[in-house]
Amino acid sequence: MNSSIGKGGTLPGHEAHASVLPDSLLQSGAGESSDVRSRQEATVFATLAVLWRRKLLLLTVILLGTATITYVMQSLKPMYRATAMVQLDSRRVELAEFKSVVSNLTPEAPAVRSEVSIVGSRALAERVVEKLGLLNDPEFNPTLKAPDGADDHWLKRVTKAGVGALPPEGNDVLRRIVQQATALFRADDGPVARDPDQARLLTIDTLLRRIEARNDDRSFTIIIEASSVDPAKAAAIANAFGQAYLDYRTEMNRDLTERVNQWLGGRLIEAREAVRGAEEAIRNFRKENSLLELPPDGRNMVQQQMNEIATQLTAAQAQKAAAEARVRQARDQTATNNAAAIPEVLASPLIQKLREAEAMLERRLAELQQVYGDKHQEIVNLRRGIGELKARIRDEVGKIQKGLDADLEVARIREATLLKSIADLQEQQKGIEATGIQLRDLERAADAHRTLYRSLAERYEQTMALKNTGALDAHLSAPALPPIRPAFPQLRMSLGVGLVGSTALAVALVLLLERLSSGLRTPSQVERATGVPCLGMVPSLPRNEATWNLPLHPDSRRAREIGAFREAIQTVRTMACMPRKRGTPPKVLLVTSSIPKEGKSVLAANLARSLAGLGLNTLLIDADFRRPSIAKLLGYQPQGSVADLLDGRVGIDDLIHQETTNLGVLGNAVGTPDAHDRISSQAMSDLIQWARHNYDVVVIDSAPVMLFSDALALSFLADSVIYVVRWQHTPLDTVTAGFNKLKSVDSAVGGVVLSRVVASKHVKYGHKDDAYYYALHAPARH
Repeated sequence: MNSSIGKGGTLPGHEAHASVLPDSLLQSGAGESSDVRSRQEATVFATLAVLWRRKLLLLTVILLGTATITYVMQSLKPMYRATAMVQLDSRRVELAEFKSVVSNLTPEAPAVRSEVSIVGSRALAERVVEKLGLLNDPEFNPTLKAPDGADDHWLKRVTKAGVGALPPEGNDVLRRIVQQATALFRADDGPVARDPDQARLLTIDTLLRRIEARNDDRSFTIIIEASSVDPAKAAAIANAFGQAYLDYRTEMNRDLTERVNQWLGGRLIEAREAVRGAEEAIRNFRKENSLLELPPDGRNMVQQQMNEIATQLTAAQAQKAAAEARVRQARDQTATNNAAAIPEVLASPLIQKLREAEAMLERRLAELQQVYGDKHQEIVNLRRGIGELKARIRDEVGKIQKGLDADLEVARIREATLLKSIADLQEQQKGIEATGIQLRDLERAADAHRTLYRSLAERYEQTMALKNTGALDAHLSAPALPPIRPAFPQLRMSLGVGLVGSTALAVALVLLLERLSSGLRTPSQVERATGVPCLGMVPSLPRNEATWNLPLHPDSRRAREIGAFREAIQTVRTMACMPRKRGTPPKVLLVTSSIPKEGKSVLAANLARSLAGLGLNTLLIDADFRRPSIAKLLGYQPQGSVADLLDGRVGIDDLIHQETTNLGVLGNAVGTPDAHDRISSQAMSDLIQWARHNYDVVVIDSAPVMLFSDALALSFLADSVIYVVRWQHTPLDTVTAGFNKLKSVDSAVGGVVLSRVVASKHVKYGHKDDAYYYALHAPARH
């Protein structure tokens, strides 16, 4: 044992519960937060980084896919495409209103699309098959073809040229893809049939797949494209479809015109009879009702009499109103003793003379009264004469008033008489109007029959004129010519299809492989998967190094790589030895992993070396009894094993190997059976307790959790468990399963270490963590 170790297992001058590491190391900052890194991984730059990391695979798939697809497409039979154009003329020559009977082509897009569908119909295709004799053409009649596989020599060439370089399963998949692609362009993709009707149907189907009719929705042109292995045949098919469409339009117009002509002839006879019947009905109605023809002004005799009487009635009403006004005025003047003011009185000559005589007598009376007095006989006579004159005036005024009353009565009687006459005439007019309504209905019906008859007669003449005309609304404006170059395959198109398809496949493959990668790469992934912190990332070192003393004795040629490795071990040491919540740092550290070859023994050995380098009295115990590796890593041959120590066959002073002044090692020479029984024994517990009292730190290298239960038993004796996960190698499910085992026994897992990190590859992921900065200074090789 080292004599410099105190009783309490602490360094001289340090308290028993003080930290075994300097404060400056304990204050080392953590990396970026997991949420920030997660957002980084979700960006477009992360996707580009994935593509860049796998650029070799990406380029390989793109080049191979482009070459294969280009070769396959170029190996196909050449197809020639001929184009014919049919011009639809919506301004066809028309006769009068004939378009209302036989509809003309309209310029609306739906009408043009309907004509396009007619061009590509089975009816026209059947005509073309008959006209060109395609039933005898093996290109279009599948029943005339050679047996399957007779023309697959090009597929064999493709397989021999490049497909054979793939694995067997890749050969089969690619062969199926090539066969499916070929079926789109070969003419023998239909079932072989021997029945003539079925052969006809198959030939029509094949022809329809080789024909395309379209319109650009901006013109009245139908473009007909036909494809064939023979350029002359392609042109003949396109022209045949155009001519078949024109013939169809001609026959349709002729048939429609014939049917309309027959229909119009029958309707014309019916209309003529209807006109005659309507005119006969009008004549009979006039005769039955004694109706005469109306005068030029359109009014009958009753209407004329009513108009005249209405004029007289207006005048009579005006006279009555004037008489009423004169009577009323006379009465008012009489009531006020002012009858002399009545206009008729004033206008009466007799009354005027009587008033003059009265005035004369009045003057004479006034003169005589001044001479004789009132009782003179002459004065009395004068007064008597004046009285008689006034009486006569009153009589005359009364006669005038009676005359006014008589005039009023006459006006009233005249008005009543005229009103009665109008009433009688109105009753007569009602009867006449009822009869007139019936007559007008008959006349309107007759006019309608005449109009229909004239219209049918005009249209009948039109149909007779157009009976033998052709299709005036369409013509073959541009006949198809045999093409010079094939439309398929074209080198540019083949390269474009190959490049686009292989690029999409390569990108999808790279992203799929990245998605299926189950290993852990970053501290954030470790923390999300396990729920414990990541203690550090230890870079990988070459396997051909002569010794594992690299962290302490680096070779000058490997100085940068070893320096990065040392820094990573120091980071793990700092994080693993931090005090717990109760203030005491862990003293016994158990190092384990999920499966072998994850670098746990290398980590345990170098972690112990790093702790000893701080001046801490450290003990490294190789508790992996089945596959011991600590002694081999450190380069010495032990004189026994830890199992012998537990059984009491060797002493601790004989087994312990003093690697350095502050580092003691308990290694194993060979594997030991019944390892779990020895690890679970009281002797093992006593050994750990002894190490606690005699060493500052104890590092235990244990067997993998997923293979053996040794680490579960040792976890009860340890203060903290360091779980080692190999970078981008150990599956996530395996790590999770190992953690669940440790949690089931309530182990104190202090954290996870990502080991064997290939810094040169890790830096391509763009994570700004420990390994990123290691790679900047020491790009380790895998």
